[in-house]
Amino acid sequence: MPIPEAGLAGIAAGIALEQVRPWRLMRRRAAGSAAVGAGSLIVAAAVKAAARTELAEPDELVTTGVYGVSRNPMYVGCTLLHLGVGLLTRSGWVLATLPLAAAAMHRDVVGEELRLSERFPDEFRQYCEAVRRYL
Repeated sequence: MPIPEAGLAGIAAGIALEQVRPWRLMRRRAAGSAAVGAGSLIVAAAVKAAARTELAEPDELVTTGVYGVSRNPMYVGCTLLHLGVGLLTRSGWVLATLPLAAAAMHRDVVGEELRLSERFPDEFRQYCEAVRRYL
């Protein structure tokens, strides 16, 4: 399952910090499981919808399936996974790295959307008018 590097880096940094100086939170197993489950389903749906497209160099926009609800479902799913891992592991550090990882992913999204707007000017503009960036 593809997970953006910023998301993985945030989770890894939180886990590393947890090893150095534990910051344990109250258990939120149900919320953590729900976030991991939802994030996994969203990422899987995004992968399925984009299965025939080379995402690094697309020759067409993917606008169906979960991409009809969010222009960046993999990033939404990754953010939910990050939240869920933090809640399931009770790690304050994993949760504390979430805003930084989200900001880095947003920077990546803006860059990707700029490239798509240059590659598919009219089609991408119409897509942006019809579908929100995240939710």
